[in-house]
Amino acid sequence: MSATFYSRRLSSNQHMSELLTNLGAAVLLTPEELSRLIRSAPHRYKTYPIPKRKAGEFRIIAQPAREVKALQYWVMQNVLNRFAVHPAATGYREGLNIADNARRHVNSRFLLKLDFKDFFPSIKSYDFRRYIEKHAPEFNDEEVEALSRILFWKPRGMNDMRLSIGAPSSPLLSNIILRDFDDRIAEFCSGVEVSYTRYADDLSFSADASEKLRLVEEMVNRLSGSLESPRLTLNTEKTVRVSKKRARRVTGLILTNDAKVSIGRVHKRRVRAAVNYFVSGRLPRDQCAQLRGMLAFVKSVEPEFLNRLRNHYGTDVIRKILNAT
Repeated sequence: MSATFYSRRLSSNQHMSELLTNLGAAVLLTPEELSRLIRSAPHRYKTYPIPKRKAGEFRIIAQPAREVKALQYWVMQNVLNRFAVHPAATGYREGLNIADNARRHVNSRFLLKLDFKDFFPSIKSYDFRRYIEKHAPEFNDEEVEALSRILFWKPRGMNDMRLSIGAPSSPLLSNIILRDFDDRIAEFCSGVEVSYTRYADDLSFSADASEKLRLVEEMVNRLSGSLESPRLTLNTEKTVRVSKKRARRVTGLILTNDAKVSIGRVHKRRVRAAVNYFVSGRLPRDQCAQLRGMLAFVKSVEPEFLNRLRNHYGTDVIRKILNAT
């Protein structure tokens, strides 16, 4: 649906739908002002590249303009929060973090990790419309088009709108659109006694037999290749198959052989070094907030290590760091 068609849709109605009227009131815009903003929203992004781990490759970040971001936050709170997200989807969910994602795999011997290529940009406005048609037919055409233009980015020279890396609504919307995918994967995994979680584009599977994970990998490959919506491609270069004989990592955290989650030795050394600098008065003031964040992360992932720091440096020192402003 084009911007011209969308303009005619708005102008041909005597008034906006209740949904769009409420949105306009929330952001203090008249119907005409809201209509203009929605029409232009897919183009109001600032883009910049950031390097990937692989040398010479870049990821494009597209940040929506402040006024578009305000629309997205309202839609997240008043529309997207109505839709269910599968329990296997642990990324970007209130009350869950990467440690919760990793803990679901600590009791298994074998681990399989798969990764989607260009995850957010692969999810298009077409996929959102397909989802709405199936799960929320109460939304009319005007509302679906308006929501699509608010939530999706149209890169220059491209014919379609896609999720951007940088929009606050993209993580939640991706979880919603992948609900059916997660359902099918989780159902298969349950039948072969495999644990499954997905943190955005990172898929993790664990089991007590490697043969079970081979079956899962074959199934995910078949499903990804056959999906019409969304069209997702596995990045086979990032596929990982490991057992307890090697370090098992899930979303950057270590699964220990005694069924615990750890931040890992390297990160622990960095934390200890920063605390030493703090105690000796050599930690730059602008790095105190970073250290506070590191300790908060340790507390959420591996509280036993935080207790060891308290025993070594003293409770008052750790409290001072955590309360530093």
